[in-house]
Amino acid sequence: MSFIKAKLRWVRFVRKIYKSLRSNRLGPRKGIKYWIAKSVVQRQLWKPSRHRVALGLSLGVAVGMLPPLPIQTILAIALAVRYRANIPAAASAVWISNPATTVPLFIYQCKLGKAIFYLSDGYEGKELEFDIQTMSFATFGVLITAIVLAPLVYFVVYYIWGLVLIFSNKSR
Repeated sequence: MSFIKAKLRWVRFVRKIYKSLRSNRLGPRKGIKYWIAKSVVQRQLWKPSRHRVALGLSLGVAVGMLPPLPIQTILAIALAVRYRANIPAAASAVWISNPATTVPLFIYQCKLGKAIFYLSDGYEGKELEFDIQTMSFATFGVLITAIVLAPLVYFVVYYIWGLVLIFSNKSR
């Protein structure tokens, strides 16, 4: 199959789903399909704007810090709809914790949680055993990385977007 045929097939598929969701918006007002049609199809959540993209990326990074769940992208999209953030930005930022980075990220989160728990103690325990205590360290590390990285990503993206706007207006 050529690239053009594949692209046409994909476009037909997307249009079919979009029409199905749009027609359901006018149909019965119940169920998950109505919620998806009412909220996910809103154009303002798909258009890039400074605030919405920064918020979408920060939500996606926060969800991406969670241990690998099969529903990370769905959770990021649901949060993006709830907080009116950019859906593609939220869905793509989840992939910061892709299969190649999951293990190093989890080890870092375990060590971070352990370091914060035993900061004053100077505790030198065993190296990363898989038990309840290590899981509590990992959970604490996940929370810390998500709480620190999400606002940081928001402000960095918002600031860089503003700089790009300033420099693009000066060049005109």
